[in-house]
Amino acid sequence: MTGVQTCALPICFPVTIAVAYWVAGRRHLSELHDGPLVARLCLNFEKIAELEAWLGDDVERRWYTSPNGQIVTHPAVKQIEQMDAQNTAWMSLLGFTPSDRARLGLAEIRVANELDAFRKRKASVVDAEVVSEV
Repeated sequence: MTGVQTCALPICFPVTIAVAYWVAGRRHLSELHDGPLVARLCLNFEKIAELEAWLGDDVERRWYTSPNGQIVTHPAVKQIEQMDAQNTAWMSLLGFTPSDRARLGLAEIRVANELDAFRKRKASVVDAEVVSEV
């Protein structure tokens, strides 16, 4: 592994993305209860990165020809697909998507932008009627 870092999780291990996930979820994750699942999630991401690096950019490594002449998907490609699906499920459990945060009752923290400021100004303006002078 390159760029080895230690994390603030209860089960510490060297991974490059654990810190980012832990920081992103620190508002709602529990070290005691969620730490092991975050650890598994990060390990899966690390394994996916290792398999992707091993497969490389050569498209022909992702398939091979069996002894009977069929073109077959390499087992590493199937492992990546399975781990990716598992990671998606774990991320959902941990509330890393907006819909899951809403389902878990976690408030979304938004950074104010120009559109929000415009809407606030528009909401404070009272509709006025133009009265023609007689």
